[in-house]
Amino acid sequence: MRRLPFVQVDVFAERVLAGNPLAVFPDAGGLTAELMQAVAREMNLSETTFVTPPESGGSARVRIFTPELELPFAGHPSVGTACELVRLGVVPAREPVTRVVLELGVGPTLVEVDVEDGVPLGGTVHQGAPRFGASVPRERAAALLGLVPDDLHPELDPLVVDTGLAYAIVPLRDCDVLGALSPVLGLFAPFEREYAEAYPCAFTGEESPWVEARGLFPNSGIPEDPATGSAAGPLAAYLARAGRLAPDESRVILQGARIARPSHLTVCVHDGPDGIADVLVGGRVQPVLKGELELPGEPS
Repeated sequence: MRRLPFVQVDVFAERVLAGNPLAVFPDAGGLTAELMQAVAREMNLSETTFVTPPESGGSARVRIFTPELELPFAGHPSVGTACELVRLGVVPAREPVTRVVLELGVGPTLVEVDVEDGVPLGGTVHQGAPRFGASVPRERAAALLGLVPDDLHPELDPLVVDTGLAYAIVPLRDCDVLGALSPVLGLFAPFEREYAEAYPCAFTGEESPWVEARGLFPNSGIPEDPATGSAAGPLAAYLARAGRLAPDESRVILQGARIARPSHLTVCVHDGPDGIADVLVGGRVQPVLKGELELPGEPS
């Protein structure tokens, strides 16, 4: 029987039992992709990560699985796994910031981990330059969410943006509309084939949090995600392009409050000579539990 240690952390969480839970298996050498997928299904969290030795000069090779599929990139798994690598000493802690390079499906990904008294407190993932894709008809986006076009923001149109994963950013008129979503599940698969997963959001009218968002991803086995760092990045790029987020300005996105898992994601964009050069998404990470998973096979 192989005993596979794991830890669970809450990511983008100001306290324990908030944010987005993540399971990290820091010693996943020898596991097949099929077994990783089965373990992720067993953990039944929005994502589970599996860490193996680096292959290309990074800090570690990391694979990310939802209960249904493998992802080349995701935000909260990147931040949570990087913090755990520092906590375990896989990457030596340096204060105030430790640089961790994760070898992900999208390539080397930098996470800056905030460290105090040798303890990782949270991290910020660099998502790189955004790619702006197709405009989404307001009627299609509204229908997907059980809304009418007038429920969308009067000045901002839905648009596909990619900073590692592509999302259809759908700005809504206000937070009351965001809370009243009635998703039409039968429309999700065709919508995602033509555009991308939808990420509805609305301005809160407050300084912090500045925007509230919801992550509804039924085709990935996630009815509602408490925090979606890979979507918060595209949202930040979208708002910067629309003139709603200034370069180097940090603002906070709230997600998960509607399912009693409030998550706070800090976003920022850095400009370069040709436009937005980097998109950053960060937040705090709270250790919650650790244990071992027993798997058939020889002892490790």
